[in-house]
Amino acid sequence: MKSEINEDIFYVQQFIGGEEQGFKMLVNKYQNNLLNLAYSLTGYCHESEDIVQEVFFKVYRNLKFFKQRCRFSTWLYRITVNTSYDFLRRKRIFKSREGSLVDEIADNRNNPREKLLEKQREDLLNRALSKVPFKYRAALIFKDIEGLSYVRIARVLHCRIGTVESRIYRARQILKKELLKHKEDII
Repeated sequence: MKSEINEDIFYVQQFIGGEEQGFKMLVNKYQNNLLNLAYSLTGYCHESEDIVQEVFFKVYRNLKFFKQRCRFSTWLYRITVNTSYDFLRRKRIFKSREGSLVDEIADNRNNPREKLLEKQREDLLNRALSKVPFKYRAALIFKDIEGLSYVRIARVLHCRIGTVESRIYRARQILKKELLKHKEDII
C-alpha cells in the first residue's frame, strides 16, 4: 500500500519535472479502473471512454496543482465522479437511462440459453441500479464494486463516514426494492 502511494507520487513528480513518462505511467496504471468506474456510474460504454479521456485531460492540465493532501487515486476518483456526474447532468438522465452495464457477456460457457439468462439478469440489475440516485449509487459502487473503505469513499465524495454508510444503506434499500418488483423475472 505504501509503495503504491510512493509510486504515484514518483510519477506525479516525474511529470511535473517535465518527463511525460510519469503521466503515461499514471494513465496505464489507472485507465481500466476509471473506465470501470465511469461505466458503473453512467451505464454508457462508449461514453465512459470519453469520460475517462476527459478525466485524464483534466489531470494533465491540473497535475501541478495536486497538493498531496490525499492519495493520488482518491483525487483521481473524485475527478471521475464529478466528470461522470457532469456527463449525466448534460444528458439529463438521472432518473432513467438506457443501455446495459454489460454490452456482451464475456463468458466461456457455450450454452446460448445460459448466456441469454445471464444477459437478462444483468439488464435487470442495470435497470434497478439506474433507479438509485447518483449520490447513493456512487457510494455503493465505490464500496461493493471498487472495494474502497468507508474512509476512502468519504474522502472521494467529500462527506462524513456516517454519510457514506447512510448512502450505501439507502442505495441497497432502493436496489432491493427495485429488484423485488421484478423477482419473477429473475430465473
